[in-house]
Amino acid sequence: MFLAVARLWEIEIPALGYVLALPALLLSGFMLGAIGLFLSSLVRQLENFASVMNFVIFPMFFASSALYPLWRIREASETLYVICLANPFTHAVELVRHALYDSFEPVSASVVLGTTLAFFVLAVLAYDPGHGTIARRGGPKGAGK
Repeated sequence: MFLAVARLWEIEIPALGYVLALPALLLSGFMLGAIGLFLSSLVRQLENFASVMNFVIFPMFFASSALYPLWRIREASETLYVICLANPFTHAVELVRHALYDSFEPVSASVVLGTTLAFFVLAVLAYDPGHGTIARRGGPKGAGK
């Protein structure tokens, strides 16, 4: 949808950029999914999961380069710039932004891939019935009967 709106504002994106953005979007989606999966292992009730995700996703979004480019953030505040650089969502945005313009950002790709793998491994370990947080909490009610 964003790309359709960008066309209305006469932002020209190379045709190859659309193709190159697809893997970047998929990897970014996997990263956010892995973070969500890990956080879901820590939340006991389903009702609390949405509020926990809001306290994670919204700060990640607002403290990223999704709304303003990194160079503009750096002009405004060096502290906010450093926070943005530590935010994996910033690197996901930069990965997609560079891919759309037929460019590759190796640092952002490394951060997004590393974050995806780290949180996926943490989620797998957390959901492991013998060792994870589910086992420490006693598992789901009625399990083992």
